[in-house]
Amino acid sequence: MDDKKPKDPNHDIGKRAREGVMWTVFFETVENVARFGSSIILARLLFPEDFGLMGLASIAIQFARRLVSFGFTMVLVQMKKAEREHYDTVFIMNTLLIGMVTAAMVLGSPYIADFFGEGRLEAVLSVIAFDFLINGIGGVPMANLKRRMRFKELGIIRTTNHMALTVSSVILAFMGFGVWSIVYGTVLGSLVGLVMAFAYSRWYPTFRFRVWALKDTFSFGLWIYVSTYINFGINKADYFLVGKFLGAGQLGYYERAFDLMSMPRKKLVQKINAVMFSGYSRIQDEPKRVVRGLVKVITYMSIITVPVMIWLYFAAPSLITSLYGEKWQQTILPLQIMCLSGFMDSVTMIFNPVLNATGMVGNQARRQFFYLLLLVGGVYFGLQWGIAGVAMGVVIASVLRLALIMHLTIQRLPLTLGRFFRAMRSALVYGAIMAGAIQLARMVALNWFPDTSPLMLAVVTAAGGLTYLISHLVIRFDDIDAVFIELFSELKRFGRKFPIVKNLSFVRK
Repeated sequence: MDDKKPKDPNHDIGKRAREGVMWTVFFETVENVARFGSSIILARLLFPEDFGLMGLASIAIQFARRLVSFGFTMVLVQMKKAEREHYDTVFIMNTLLIGMVTAAMVLGSPYIADFFGEGRLEAVLSVIAFDFLINGIGGVPMANLKRRMRFKELGIIRTTNHMALTVSSVILAFMGFGVWSIVYGTVLGSLVGLVMAFAYSRWYPTFRFRVWALKDTFSFGLWIYVSTYINFGINKADYFLVGKFLGAGQLGYYERAFDLMSMPRKKLVQKINAVMFSGYSRIQDEPKRVVRGLVKVITYMSIITVPVMIWLYFAAPSLITSLYGEKWQQTILPLQIMCLSGFMDSVTMIFNPVLNATGMVGNQARRQFFYLLLLVGGVYFGLQWGIAGVAMGVVIASVLRLALIMHLTIQRLPLTLGRFFRAMRSALVYGAIMAGAIQLARMVALNWFPDTSPLMLAVVTAAGGLTYLISHLVIRFDDIDAVFIELFSELKRFGRKFPIVKNLSFVRK
């Protein structure tokens, strides 16, 4: 359908991808500010057991999502040519499968609650199952927007969805709804997102099922289906084992640590990957061009993730205590340990859209399965040292995962190990200097106030930010200069899209 429009010529793909990244970062920034603020409020109003309960519910929801995730919507983005019949067929298949699994999840909620020994989980699952249904129905119109690289509209949908979730959850928490404030807020946010997805895509199902269209999407989608189960295990193996053997309370502490650590990759890298997957899919037959794009993304992401993870490691004691309160102190050590895996996973995830867009889904799935085995083994072994031991197991497995994905990429694409490390060299050098400066400032500051003080958070933040900036002003790596020049140019172009900003003199130049 959209392939017939001469609107997306190949030479324009890079421009549209860069613009898509800018819109993604903009909306992600707005969303993260709201998310971070609401997480502080909810953490003070609710209890670790409430977050642990939602963590257990997310295991069931994500497993159910894998049951119906044949990768059909992803194929709609990756296909070189997608017809109207492909969209309709995928929508019909998704709706039927999702409806059946939703019913099964509601009926099975008593057994899931009994398995984890959490009676409240039954009622939570019976309601949150409808969020799964709503998101599944919206998959095809969202895929339509991704294929057309309409990232501004995608950002508006996701941000509005999250704002509706945030506002309603906070209001309900103040009213004393406890864990139900998150449950009801999640469902409401998804309903808002579903309506907006259909409105922006202007695609509506006509219920034309075609067997040939199903065959076109099935072969690629089968490996996506296998991968979704593997990724589910990767994402939830630690939650499952902690919840089962250490209890909902410890899972609540672990979930807070994991969520903070994974925020850069989950809230930024994943969204940018969606943009890059659309772009890589359009140039999948040009490996050198794909690698050039990949190397640039690695440089951009390392500039962000390296300083963020270093800052988070040193800021953890004061950040957790100042924002969430004394009751969350057990979160600090596992968060610090997992900062290394946060960086490793962010880099690893950069390769996912490349491998999927170039048809290496099966090869990637086999390596991901091997990583899952390593992760389960590491987490299970670490349980004897509590959630800190679990965090260490996650770190070790993350290092091995990056090695496995790198090996596959170097085998199939014209990327060398040297080129990969050169892409991160500048950020790693600046990061090492930053870490040393923060540690020195922290040691001096400990003479006046404790590690958990809000003043320590200010010292760590100021020392880290200033050192990173001064390091660049002194050393001036060319690749970082090029990134900032290109970023400033894109920001000016992006700023011209806003009436208030476009009239500023430095933007007009």
